[in-house]
Amino acid sequence: MNRLRNEIRRYVREIENVLKHPKTTEEVTRCIEEFYKITVGHKPTIQTKFKDICFVREVFLSEFYPTILHVLIQTLKVEWFSNPDHKRLSEVFDKSFTDGDAAGAFTVLIRSVDNLDVSFKLNKCVSLLEKFLDDHGLFQIIQTACKTAPDSSLDFVLEDLISLIATLPDKTANKLQLQNSEKFYPQQYIPLLCDEMMQVLRNLHQKIYSSQDIHLEFVSRVIGKVCVSGHAGTVCESLVPHLERAVREDYIWCRITERIVTGVPDRCLECTLTSLLSKITWYGLVEMLIGGSVTKKPKIQYLLCTKLIFHRHSQEIHLLQNIMGYLGSSHTRKPLFIKVMRELLTVWADSSAVRHTSVEQHLYITKALLIGLGFLKESDKAGIRDDFLQLLMPGIQCHIGSSDQKVRIIGMVLAEMMSAILDPKGQQLKFEFPRDDEVNYLVSLTLPPEDPGLQNLVMEMSSVHITPVLDDEAGLKTKPNDIDQGCLNIEPDLDSDDDLVPYDMSNDTEFTKVKQPKYIRECMEGLINTDEPNRLEMYLGVTEALIRKNPDGLTEIAEEFTKILLHLSDRHSLKDFVSLRFKSLVALAVQAPKQVSRYLTSQFYERNYNLSQRLDILEVLGAAAQELSQPVDSKQSMEQERLSYKLAPTDSGHSSDGWREIVKQRVESKTRRFPKGATKEVVATKNRFGLVAGCFFYPLMANFDRKENTFDMMGEDSLILARLVYTLGVIIYAAINTQAVKQMANRLLEFLWIIRFHSDVKVRHAALFAISMVILSVPGHILLADLQSEVMETKRWLEDSHPHLSENSLPRCNFFLEKKLCGTNFRKRIRLNVMERDVNTESKKLAIQSLVLLENVIKQEFTKGANLT
Repeated sequence: MNRLRNEIRRYVREIENVLKHPKTTEEVTRCIEEFYKITVGHKPTIQTKFKDICFVREVFLSEFYPTILHVLIQTLKVEWFSNPDHKRLSEVFDKSFTDGDAAGAFTVLIRSVDNLDVSFKLNKCVSLLEKFLDDHGLFQIIQTACKTAPDSSLDFVLEDLISLIATLPDKTANKLQLQNSEKFYPQQYIPLLCDEMMQVLRNLHQKIYSSQDIHLEFVSRVIGKVCVSGHAGTVCESLVPHLERAVREDYIWCRITERIVTGVPDRCLECTLTSLLSKITWYGLVEMLIGGSVTKKPKIQYLLCTKLIFHRHSQEIHLLQNIMGYLGSSHTRKPLFIKVMRELLTVWADSSAVRHTSVEQHLYITKALLIGLGFLKESDKAGIRDDFLQLLMPGIQCHIGSSDQKVRIIGMVLAEMMSAILDPKGQQLKFEFPRDDEVNYLVSLTLPPEDPGLQNLVMEMSSVHITPVLDDEAGLKTKPNDIDQGCLNIEPDLDSDDDLVPYDMSNDTEFTKVKQPKYIRECMEGLINTDEPNRLEMYLGVTEALIRKNPDGLTEIAEEFTKILLHLSDRHSLKDFVSLRFKSLVALAVQAPKQVSRYLTSQFYERNYNLSQRLDILEVLGAAAQELSQPVDSKQSMEQERLSYKLAPTDSGHSSDGWREIVKQRVESKTRRFPKGATKEVVATKNRFGLVAGCFFYPLMANFDRKENTFDMMGEDSLILARLVYTLGVIIYAAINTQAVKQMANRLLEFLWIIRFHSDVKVRHAALFAISMVILSVPGHILLADLQSEVMETKRWLEDSHPHLSENSLPRCNFFLEKKLCGTNFRKRIRLNVMERDVNTESKKLAIQSLVLLENVIKQEFTKGANLT
């Protein structure tokens, strides 16, 4: 055998010499023909000592075939294909690549395309590669690889071939770029590869019926490599429909698919299994496709029971339904299913997990629990009822105590459904929350999905119309009296008045005997006496108009009036009570800002107030600050005149000039006005809020860390802390273009440094909002000159809140500024004060928004400096 191998090696060298140094084209043609004959298994015409041509072909294809193909490409000339007299040469040249060893030809063509420069050789290799795909070359590669078990000594060769098959679209796209062939696009190449694999699997399925051995490791490795290369979705979209139909018809296909899935390498298993579970249309088919592999392979068990549920989240509910349905639909996997449900409920009920995981991740875990509840049987519920309900109770408490409304609703929905399913005969948990579409969707997850194949069959059966054929004698005869009897049942609606037009009563006012107050003190006395609901409603309805119409002398009674309104409660459930009371308090704070702000800020930290009243105080201060910062124009004076009309009605409820107003409004609505001449210039006005900004701002930060028996902002009352920070941000924005804004910004940044590590996500959102308000309110030169250290510390915290933003992604001017401000310790200070990366997506968005605002300010200042120089 060694002697025969030496003769084959000598013969190959002769072919190489002829191809590299040809004398004539006929000599090249004759040499390639001899090479082609050995390739296809024919005895060459030249005198050789080859007797066993089959063994020669086997050795030639396995050891020397790729070498000759590489030499053919290197010695390729344009004249071989442009001259019509060399037609035979071009035909034999192409057949040498398409009719030989498919794996060797594919490897040589891919490497040639990757290494050659733009030339005729490159174009010819691309053409041969396209022809190779059209002639089902991939099918030949896979079919050949599945005939025998892979040799461990040649594993690196097999891995190289698999890598070339999986990365063909990437290699051709990088090399050919705009001249790339459409056949190499992933949208066409991946489905073609999947079709070839399905055809191979059909052949292997027939071999099993013939009691022949098959080997699926190559198919598993190809699928895993293609999936890990970024084409998992396309692979599963192409394979899953065919496999679903196959496993429904034949159990052997179930064994084949299970072997393929379990044979995928561990490094490729996650992306392959995730995409596969996302594309399977029904959880009942998961067992048919992957069998009991979750109990046989630890990697699959880790993915299904841990990583895909606890460490990741997805918007596709189909993935969760398939995982939970697969685990809960078989008695062999039932212990594993109960274990996963217990771990899910433990994480869901953990207060630390609720605070430190994103809402999306927590909703994902909630959906998994709701889906799992649908697969619990009565025998399962009896053994886990007490344990699960004991885990549920502390989870309800931490969810209801959350500052995020979505988290509270999630907790209440799961608590109701779990108590109803686990203990239907016991006492049920009921909560009051809006039953919107999202809640209804969560509740519907407890129902296991139905088989879409069965649904399609039912739809097809319902669309079939069966028309009975009856003889004349057996046919039904209609009685002539039936029509007359049917007519007696028709009762025409003769007294209908639907066509009558109702009267227009929109301008009518309700008649009341309560006299409307005309003075503020009279209004105060009426609000103190809250026994009469009509009187209270009348007085509260005109309070805002009275305050805005009569600002004189209001400072003396503003504090007392604020106290009355702040302690006023809705004992009679009056319409618009909350909005009318709020508007009245805002009007008081605008007309007497010093007195009202001093009283409200002093009462904010007192003990005898509930959380709702403290929130009202913050809302009033923020709204009043915004209104005071706005310039007074003609529109606002017209608004005050409009409010004064509320004071005009008489005891009968009608105004003598009411018809004039109606006519005036109708004329104004029909009138079009065309401006003439230049538009009116905007006149700068003084910010009224600048003189009283400190009264609104500083007292609110005085005692925020003080812990009272009924009020702990740094603890369980973090909702008030978040609202406080929001209000401070609104107040500092209202103080824009004032002298006090610099000092206020400095104090606010110091205040935010304490709470930016808060565990409540709402507090972190409020801190990010307040930082944005500081950047918008303070002039750029003050931010970069007087507030350098605070701004840079804030910037680094924002970057750390969003890990996708790094030093290299920021503008160059920003980098130089940090280096200038931090000096020689620049790299060292970059590593200090690193906050734990925020898991909340909204926090990351707010951090990006604040960074963009800061970068714009820095760019503007650098642009101004460059223009001045």
